[in-house]
Amino acid sequence: MPIATAGYNDVGIEVSSAYKVVPESENVHVTKQIIFTNTDPSTTYKRGYYSTFNHYLPQNAKNVKAYDVGKRVVFQKVEEGYHVFQYNRRVWYGESYTFYVEYELDINRNSAVFYILENGENTEVTLEVPAGFDTHLARNGYELEEMEYSSIYRFQRGMDWSSSCLVNTVRHTEHLILSDVAHLQERDVRIEIRYWEGEEVWAQQMLDTALISLPILEETWGMPYPASYDITITQANLTETGGYGGFNKGRAGIWMLHTSSSEILIHELAHYWTRACNFDQLWMDEGYADLYTYIVLNETNPEKAVERRDRFLQKYEDFRDEYDFPLSEWNIPESLDASSGVRVDFGYKKAFALAYELYVDIGLENMKYSNQAFAASGTPVDEDAFMDIISTSSGSDITSIKSYIY
Repeated sequence: MPIATAGYNDVGIEVSSAYKVVPESENVHVTKQIIFTNTDPSTTYKRGYYSTFNHYLPQNAKNVKAYDVGKRVVFQKVEEGYHVFQYNRRVWYGESYTFYVEYELDINRNSAVFYILENGENTEVTLEVPAGFDTHLARNGYELEEMEYSSIYRFQRGMDWSSSCLVNTVRHTEHLILSDVAHLQERDVRIEIRYWEGEEVWAQQMLDTALISLPILEETWGMPYPASYDITITQANLTETGGYGGFNKGRAGIWMLHTSSSEILIHELAHYWTRACNFDQLWMDEGYADLYTYIVLNETNPEKAVERRDRFLQKYEDFRDEYDFPLSEWNIPESLDASSGVRVDFGYKKAFALAYELYVDIGLENMKYSNQAFAASGTPVDEDAFMDIISTSSGSDITSIKSYIY
């Protein structure tokens, strides 16, 4: 008697998934009810049956268990996150089998970032988040019910789950403070990290990144730290950063998304120098900030620097035919959404491609001379002034970058 393995063809699969954020346990608890119905005509008249089911679980899923009404369901993890669940009985044509899968995803006590991963259209999903959390979902189509102690997000059956849904939820606490002093060329600068309770690892990473990166930025820009004030870095949510990974507010400090990495902080620190250079155009400001992120990483983590550079340049090439526009026409909204995100991201990649081409063509020392000239100009640096200063400082023909700008 042949044994078939359940996929998604010629069978009925109904999934009900419940995601519950449990900050006290620092996890998201996921429970799935899976109802499998054998509608495969090739198994009629007792010519075969189903006895196993393949299902994908996140790579970081822990404490996985499966069971039916009677007893534990045995399963085995196979390649790329797929699990094979062994039914406790044979499922003949026309029969159904119901079992349950549970697992947990690690989160922090006051912040959770995870994906809702589902398959198929016959899937119902609920997400329960405790009251007091600020929650953002990366897709629409849900119903929201506000309860006394929690918020419940419901996705009804019939929705397409071919793509995952990012969940980003934060509970604000009073900010804690971690600080140290960066000993820079002209003065000591106090670095203060403002972070939420339970985010100590993130805070230490941000502090270490700032202490290491600021002296390198001074050296590679050819100018000492140009601001007259100390630096405050505040952990923030998506609403506070406008959807961006970070936001440099000058004297008010840098606001960093609680999930943002060290590279984003280096980019935001570099903006202290881009502003000192009097850049009048967005592509100069962002292109140079990303270029100097690469330059700093190339000294601290060369492998990551190369990976980030190649990823940026490849993304620029991949999307150029569909999204290209002159950088002189580029602007970005105050906040990001799904409709504006792709254009904004392409602009960043194109601005980096221009800045990186300059870096390769004229070298770091000539870039230092031009940076000093930008800062000394005392007036806004537009495209013409930018080209003149670069050409004069480096003695190089840089007309090739006009194709990026116009």
